[in-house]
Amino acid sequence: MLKNNILDKGDLKSKLAQRTALIAALCAAGLALGKFSLFLLSGSLVVALSAWDSAIDMLVSLINRKIVAYSRLDADDNHPYGHGRVESIAALGQGCLITGGAIGIMASSGRQIYDYFFENIKIHFHASWNQVIFFGFAAAVSLFVTKLLKNNGKKLNSPALLADSEHYKVDLVTNLASGLAIIFVILIGNSILDPIIAFVFSIYIIFGAFGLIKTSINELMDHDILDEVKLKAKEIIKKTDNRIEDIHRFRGRKSGHKYFFDFHVTLPDDLSFHEVHLIIEKIEKSLEESFESDVIVHADPSSVRIKI
Repeated sequence: MLKNNILDKGDLKSKLAQRTALIAALCAAGLALGKFSLFLLSGSLVVALSAWDSAIDMLVSLINRKIVAYSRLDADDNHPYGHGRVESIAALGQGCLITGGAIGIMASSGRQIYDYFFENIKIHFHASWNQVIFFGFAAAVSLFVTKLLKNNGKKLNSPALLADSEHYKVDLVTNLASGLAIIFVILIGNSILDPIIAFVFSIYIIFGAFGLIKTSINELMDHDILDEVKLKAKEIIKKTDNRIEDIHRFRGRKSGHKYFFDFHVTLPDDLSFHEVHLIIEKIEKSLEESFESDVIVHADPSSVRIKI
């Protein structure tokens, strides 16, 4: 019965993750189309940066819709530990895509800045208040999608959705930067501010992408799980049965949305094999109800206690 409930919950979570990714993709598609149109009209590199970011967001969100479904497939003969790591691979790819786009805009911005100051080549940028209003609306949409992805990413423990939320956070910043650049050009009348702002925010975007890449690599390399997750898991184990004397050799790793725990517990010598089995089953069920997890428990008798 518990197994069926876990499977039902997993299916609901998969559908929620897919729906979240689809909403994000539709929002990004609308923003990318609008920004690309503005870029053709204005020639702004900041607008180009923001349009590129939204286009990548749309592509990644569509891919994520498939990835989050695939990552939650049951383990099989070829993937005995499940398919969760595909989410970490996707997050790594997202970080690389963001970095590549930002470097391209940085190179274009640097070229325009050089031409302006050293070659005396003017920058043509047609700015208007309508563009400022559009980017204010785009920032509001990006904020909505960022919160949606972050909240559901945490709820579903999904690296792919959390990585996508970082995309949209970057998009929020570039929308605000675009609006700010256009306001400066309108008020000051100097278009050089456009490539300068684009260059500065490209650096910001790259730093954010490096954070995604680092997190993804840590998961793929079986980096230790967060201390708060370990403490929570150990508290659950201790509360399972008052005959558990200690927990030792505790190890954990994360694969996509799923945790893998293995550890030893010390139990009294006078327990029967059947009693020990029931305690272990109870521990496994308690952890599986609190985490999407795979649990391996080894029981040690207190007479051969192993120091933690």
